[in-house]
Order: sequence, then structure tokens, then C-alpha cells
Amino acid sequence: MSLHNSVRRGVLKVLVSAAGAASFAIPFSLPGVVRTASAGQTDVELTSWVVIEPDDTVRIRIPQAELGQGVETALAQVLAEELGLAWGQFETEFFDPQVNRTRNNVYVHTATLNSWAADLLFDPMRTAGAQIRTLLLLSAASELGVPMDTLRVADGTIVTAAGDRSARFGALAAKAATLPIPEAGTMVLKQPSAWTLIGKPLPRLDVPDKVRGKTVYGIDVKLPGMVYAAVRQSPVFGGRLRGFDQSALKDFKGVIKVVTIKAGPTGYTVPPSLWDIIDWQMDDAVAVVADSWWTASKALAALPIEWDEGPNATVDSASITRELERVVAGEGKVVRDEGQVVQALAAARKVAEAEYHHPFVEHAPMEPMNCTARVDDTGVEVWAPTQYADEALRIAGYAAQVALKDVKCHLTYVGGGFGRRLSQDYVSQAVQIARELRGTPVKLIWSREETTRRGYYPPAAITRFTAGLDAENKPVVWKSHVVFGRAPHQPYGVSRIPFAIPNVRVEYSTIETPPPFGWLRGVAHTQNLWMNLGFLGELAEAAGVSTYEYQLALLDEQRLDPSRADHADALARVRRHRRLLEEVAARAGGPTRAGQGAGSGRGIAATDMSYVSGYRSSCVAMAVDVALDESGALKVERVVAVVDCGTAINPRNVEAQVQGGIIFGLSNALRAKITLKAGRVEQGNFDCYPLLPMAEAPHIEIHILPSTQKPTGIGEEGTPTVIAALVEAVRAAGGPRIRSLPILDHDLRRRA
Repeated sequence: MSLHNSVRRGVLKVLVSAAGAASFAIPFSLPGVVRTASAGQTDVELTSWVVIEPDDTVRIRIPQAELGQGVETALAQVLAEELGLAWGQFETEFFDPQVNRTRNNVYVHTATLNSWAADLLFDPMRTAGAQIRTLLLLSAASELGVPMDTLRVADGTIVTAAGDRSARFGALAAKAATLPIPEAGTMVLKQPSAWTLIGKPLPRLDVPDKVRGKTVYGIDVKLPGMVYAAVRQSPVFGGRLRGFDQSALKDFKGVIKVVTIKAGPTGYTVPPSLWDIIDWQMDDAVAVVADSWWTASKALAALPIEWDEGPNATVDSASITRELERVVAGEGKVVRDEGQVVQALAAARKVAEAEYHHPFVEHAPMEPMNCTARVDDTGVEVWAPTQYADEALRIAGYAAQVALKDVKCHLTYVGGGFGRRLSQDYVSQAVQIARELRGTPVKLIWSREETTRRGYYPPAAITRFTAGLDAENKPVVWKSHVVFGRAPHQPYGVSRIPFAIPNVRVEYSTIETPPPFGWLRGVAHTQNLWMNLGFLGELAEAAGVSTYEYQLALLDEQRLDPSRADHADALARVRRHRRLLEEVAARAGGPTRAGQGAGSGRGIAATDMSYVSGYRSSCVAMAVDVALDESGALKVERVVAVVDCGTAINPRNVEAQVQGGIIFGLSNALRAKITLKAGRVEQGNFDCYPLLPMAEAPHIEIHILPSTQKPTGIGEEGTPTVIAALVEAVRAAGGPRIRSLPILDHDLRRRA
């Protein structure tokens, strides 16, 4: 499988500013963009962010995908706050990727990844709200014949100081649209003390329709004359189609066509300013089109298909593990090197070593991959549940062989993503099928088995740790070598440990593995945080103290070398981690489960998901309580989390995000693994890739720390943190030291 050349090496080439936030050009003023209502048009666009209708309905455009994370609500709160709307006095709609393309990325950040919506869109959406408010105030001042500074905004209406006259948004919008957009730098934003929406636990906008079954996900799209397609790709990654016997379907009523889908691009999974820009590609496939999806699926199962499986047909999980182990035993590229590691290791009183393994895992969203497409003489139109609609538009144009200006992409609600829907393979497939049935809308739906077996997985990984200990059993040397399967350059999971250790060397390697790469919630932190803490726990045992105590001992600012180039960042991270660890221990009732009896254990972990020095992020600490009986049965009883995420735009949403990350992390840590045999993924459905059932969900407590800082994302931190704390809790309960996931693959009977 060919890969697009990597144009950036290293993690997060994000143009980090002095504050650590990613820098993006924000084109608020749009010369040449027509914003006035045309003849007969009933609504008016005020900048690219808001549409106002004559009846005062305000529609706020959301430049992100709603995956269930509540971003629609949070971002609406931000813009509505500055515009002066009351809660519920507006509607929302998703942005149009074609508008974003033609207006030079006016929506600033549209890829739903890395929990960046709150961080990167907080200021732009506040500014947009203030600009629109200013336009309406200017129009009202002209309409009412009073100075603008004597007017105020009250719940979607402009009111005079005396309150005797007013003007409605709907009546002012057309005139406001003729005025030049004020410069972003001239806007005076509301002070936090005046906020009525930001920081409030307001109800989610998307929940009522979801409860009533009215929400239209990608899989729910219905169009007149629509037909349905089921797809099967090469059972071996990298395989190619030789042919199929269509005559076998001659007796299947309702079958319309069998379509060959060509391997090719799936789009970039990150914006060009960020990580390595790689197209991970997709394989050949065959689709059956019919008058119902059930017919298409049954016919596809009966279709004889011949594949050239290629060299990956001999690959299995055991051979991948052997190659990972071979490479990790050698040397890798040094990505962090501080102090005198070789000399300090030779002088250490004691040397400890361990090796930790992480399997391939699947995203397992509830909504399987799907896309609806129509291709005709005017271009291509797609309805896609995607995390990156800008790339869906580009891939749709490529697959349809039309100019980008002739692509229309509708972003639908998404039934879970977790990173999987950053790859646009299902969009390309739907469009390729629709090209063969010009003018007819085609809904492509993957089966659960296809969704599981043809995922874009985070890589399998092995990390080998070596530590040199002093007379107090504290590490004077920390050395690690991580080896990933196919992946972009992402060493931060092992390299960004916050602990003050004088001599550190981290090495990084990759090997070629068959599955294409995909981002997963928590990214490399999810794979590596529990490894780092697990090895630290082994050192703590050697010192005769708890992992919690050992963490605090190494989160000592006096141990930091003041001459290190990143001292300010390292000091801030040490203080922040220590503060949150102590806070969560107190909230949980102490660092251990003293007095709870044999088989009870508590693990405590924290992470800020930092990628590079100065990176702005949330920080989360968790205490996980487990019970382990004599037979080895494990029960996760309670999780307590303390969250520092800057300003919580919607505290209720923050709680839900952390809860979701906890459940996702527990599910992956306990049971999740994808294995290969003869090049094929062995798991297919939830019977052999089980998720955490509701009956096993623990009691969860979330505590959000007050803050006056800008908001930072919170969708991912819960996943790596809960895994790390869970592994420590199992050990604290008398279980084994877990060095490979999933946990339930191990004999968990308590050790003496």
C-alpha cells in the first residue's frame, strides 16, 4: 500500500505560539463575499457564521462534526453569548465545506480531532458574535436615529437606553448585511463577569431529538429514488481484486448492479499545518447495489470473489509481535536525550527492565461506516457522517472526477467516531458506486463485520524500559524505546513524562504492519501512559512505596535541572500534575483503600496529554477503585476524576465528555484487541469484540476545578488516564503486574 510522502516530521508542527496554542489565520473580513439578501430571499447571512430570518430566527453555523461530544451546544453557547441571544433563541446548522473552501478556511478549524474545538474556536466564535452584534447595533442606530453607544442588546432585540424603542434582529439583518464587517481586532468582548451562557450547565441541543429518534445520522438519510449498496473489501490488507462471477446473482430479485471499487486515496486525516500529512489509502472492493440493503448484503455474501491477497496473506499477530520484539531489542531514533544516560546507568546501584505490549484495537462506533452519494452532469453530492468534512469534499471530487467547485458535501450527525471517521474511504466508495448509476442516489452501508475488519487501527506497540536506581531506589536514569506498527511520527506518548529524572533517553522506531493507521481517542497517550506508569509502579514496588507516593516524590520541582531549556514548561507540568494527584486522592478518600479488605485496590494517575513543550491542554487525574476476588473476577467499582480544563464552557458537557472517555478507556483496557491470522482480522462483531456493558460501568464522580484560563479540550484525556489508573488498581488489589492489554486476558487471581 503506497503512502503519500510525509512532508513534516515530528509531532504537532502546529506553529506553536508563546502561549502554546496552535496558530491559524482567521479571515473574519471577507472582501468580495456577498452577504446581502437577494431579491425574493427570505434569510440573510451575516458573515459566514450566522443567518437571520425575517421572523428573528437566528441560525448559528457549527464548524465541527457532532459525534455525541456536545460540540454543537458548546460552540453555540460561545457565539450566542457575544451576540446577545437568550438560550433557546436560536437554531444551529453544520457548516458548508464548500463555503469554507471558497472563503479561505473562514471557519478556522473544521477537522473534529484532538479535542481542539473549544480551544481553537473559542476566540474566533466570540469574535464573530461580537462582529455580528456590532453590525446589528450600527443598523439599529441608523434605523432609530440614536447613537450606537446608547443601545443595548437584549435577547435578540436592540433596545434604546430608555427602553421606549426597539428593533428586531430580523428587521435589521438586511441592512446590517450591507455594512463592512468590523475588524476582529477592534471588537470588545464581554467580560466573564457578564456572561450569561458561557460557563453554565445548559442542556444539550441535540439530545431531545436523539431521545425521540428524530435525529438524522448518516445512516438515516433518505432521498427519492434511492438505492442501497453493500461492500466487501479485500480480506487481507493490501490485497487486490482479480474478479468476480456476477452470474451467481442472476436469481437474486432486486439486485441492480455489481460495481468494482478501485483502491486509492482516502484523504488526509489532519489539517496541513499539523502532523505528518499522509494519505493512508484504501484497498480494492466490490459492491452490490440493490433495492434494499438487506438484498444487497445477501447477494454480496453469495457473490464469488477472487482476490490477489498479496504478501500480507502470511502475516499474523505472532509474526508482528516477533518483529516488534526484534526491533525494540535494538536502538531507535533518539527523540529525547537529557543528561549522561550511559554513564549514569553504569553507575546506578540497581538496574530494572521491563517490556510492555499494546495490541491493535478498533474504534467500534455504534453507527457503521456509511455514505450517501449522487453523481450527475452537474457534479457530485454526498451526505457523510465524517469527522473531516473538508477532506470528504475533496475525496468526493476526486472519486467523481469533477472539479472541487462542483462538489456538495452535507455533514450529518455522526453516531460515534473516536478518530475512525477522519479517513474517508467510505465516502470514496459511495461516490465510485454512484458514478456507475448516474443520477441515482446510492446509500452505501458497511456491515458491522466490514466496519470491524476493515478499520484504520492505532498501531500495535511495544515499549522496553530500563531504569537506573540510586540508593533510595529513585530513578537517576529513565530509558525507553517504543516501537509502533505503521503510524506517523508520534513519540510523545513515551517522551513527555512529567517526572523530574536527571538522565532521560527516549528512542522511537516503527515497523511496517498491514493495517492502515488511524487516530484513536487519546492517540499515543492511550497506548503509552499506562506503560509509563506501570513501569514506574514496578520501581515503586522495589522502593517499598505505593505508585502514588512514588509519583509525588518524582513530581518535585527541586529535582528539576534549572539549566534545562524547557525549565518553565517542566516546572509548570510538575506543579500541575502534583496538584491534581493530591486533589483526586483527597476527593477519593485517600491514596489507598485502607480498611477495605483483601482484594480492594485503588490506582491513581494523571495526564495533561502534552505533545510538545508549551502545549496548551487540559489535565485530568483519576482514582480508580477495583475489587478482585479469589477466583480472579474483577469489578471496577468507582472512578473519581478531577479536571482542570480552563473555563468550562458547559460544565455538564465536560462531565459527559470525561465520563465517555472513562467508559471508552475501560472497554478498551479490559477486553479490546484486534488479531490477525493469515492476514485476516479474526474479530467481526460485538460477540468477539465486546464493549463494556452497562452492568459493568462503575460509579463515576467528576470534579471540575474553577479556572479563569481559556478553555482547553476535554474529549480525550479521560481515556489514557483511566487505563493507567486501572492497571495500578489491579496491582494494588493483589493482582498481577499487567504488562500487556487487554487486562482480562490475564490470570487475575490474587497473589500472596
